[in-house]
Amino acid sequence: MRLNRSIQTLVAVAFGLGFLAFGIAGFARIDSSERQIEAKLRSIRAGVIQPDTLTVLKKYVNPGRSGLPHIVFSSARQPEVDISATRDFFNSANLGEIIRGYYFPDGYFIPENRKENTGAGKWFFLGVGVLVGGAALALARAITQRPIE
Repeated sequence: MRLNRSIQTLVAVAFGLGFLAFGIAGFARIDSSERQIEAKLRSIRAGVIQPDTLTVLKKYVNPGRSGLPHIVFSSARQPEVDISATRDFFNSANLGEIIRGYYFPDGYFIPENRKENTGAGKWFFLGVGVLVGGAALALARAITQRPIE
């Protein structure tokens, strides 16, 4: 009977720690992405990065049920720049149109092509991870505190 209780406790602890790690990692990933975007916007506002002109060459949507829209640009730096686009930006860009883009080491950044930050996503991951992980750890503690039959 003790082996069964030990296995139940270990499973609950592993599950709880897994959800805690999932919540913290999701929070950290989204927070890091938000910080990178804000740093790029600060560089643009401060005039550190100068805009490049990007000309829309073609637009396409990846095949599949939820395919991502893409826009292919040409620039002075690269003959083809393929960027995943938000639906609004994809619909507003026309072939041959010239758009301002800012070149960063990780690729071009177009301020109009970013999703608005809701701010709730990272807190959702953290909250779910802490709640479910904490519940699993409380269950593990309850299993160990239960009297042996």
